[in-house]
Formats: sequence, C-alpha cells, structure tokens
Amino acid sequence: MDFQDLVDTPQKVKTLAGTVAVLVAFPIYFAAMPSLIDDDMIGGGSPGLAGSLKISFNESVISLEESVVLEDGETHETLFVLITEPNMNIGYVELQVSCFDNDDPGPGFTDSVEGASDLSELDGIEDQTAEGQCSGGDSGFTMRWDITDNYTGTEYTEEGGSESEIRDRWTDGGLGRGTWAAMLTADVNSPPAPVIGQIIDSDEEFDITWTAVTYIVIVEVV
Repeated sequence: MDFQDLVDTPQKVKTLAGTVAVLVAFPIYFAAMPSLIDDDMIGGGSPGLAGSLKISFNESVISLEESVVLEDGETHETLFVLITEPNMNIGYVELQVSCFDNDDPGPGFTDSVEGASDLSELDGIEDQTAEGQCSGGDSGFTMRWDITDNYTGTEYTEEGGSESEIRDRWTDGGLGRGTWAAMLTADVNSPPAPVIGQIIDSDEEFDITWTAVTYIVIVEVV
C-alpha cells in the first residue's frame, strides 16, 4: 500500500491526520509533564501556612478518680483506659495518689504507699515507680509521663516556619492509647500496743486520680 492509497478517500485523510496529531502530541506532553507537576505535590503535600505564625493549643482533659481502703501490705491495681478522638494528641498522662494519716499517736507511725506502673500494653512508654508518706499537704506520690516532648500548652509565635513543620513537631506519634495500669501497696504503721485515749488505725484510704491532657494544634497567620 502506497501513500496514495492512504488518502484516496476523505475518511482516510481524517484518520491519517488524527494519527499524525497523536504522534506529535505525545512527545510534547511527556516533555512538558515535569513542569505541570507542582513542587509541593512532588514533596508529598502542601506545607500549608508559612511566615509569621501563632501556635496555640486547644486542650481537653480526660480523668478518672477512685478511692480505695487498704490494710498493711494489701495491694490494689488501678486501671485507666485512654482513648482519644481523631486528630487529638496526648500532651501528658499523670497518676496522683493521695492519702493523709491523721489517726496515729505520733511520729514514727505514719502510713505510706508505694506504686509501680505496668505499661506492658503500651508501646514506647517506660514504667515508673514511686513512694510517699501519708502526711502533710504533699502526701502520697505523683507519676507523670510526657507523651509529646516539651509540651506545655503555652501559646507562642514563630517566624519563618511552615504549618507542616509545626504540626510534625507537636505530635505524640500515636503513643499512649490503651490501658494504663499501676499497682499500689499500702504500708500501714501502728503502735505495737494500744495507746490510751487514741484510736489506732489498721488501714488507710487512698485517693487515686488519673489525668490525661489532650490537645489540638491551632496554627494561624499573625
């Protein structure tokens, strides 16, 4: 078949013209493709806001309170199941155990408490131990886990940063969701013999409070 056979009818002329157009267009399209793709798309997403930015934190508090009475050497396991809403980060988790021994005859018989966490169901978070006496205003003990590094919830401004960098900085990495557990052990100290006029205790009440501070990052142009 020669060239004349390809153009001997109007229909064949249209078909040939279309084929030539496609052959010409394809190289041009692929040559221009890199310039048609935005640099942000290549980088995996838009950096969002940039320049002078104000960063603030919308906080929410999740808490659990319970009380338990323990005798000397008795233990109690306290559990705190932490689940957050989507897009929420965890700033920190705190366990506070309070007690006040006011029914012993004097110094040397103050009750105390020991605590040991069990975070085996949580990844990337280390266990802690603590102890404290049940006397004064600062009784018992407190354990705290900072899930987001350096998180304080304090508003600040930043020059020259980008929204994506800021959000990457203030993320908990998905840590802390699940069951938080700790074992408490009471140390109840009573005199070896009754003291006249005094009520000698054989147990102690402990107030347990779990607190998780969660937050959403808010980034605004100043």
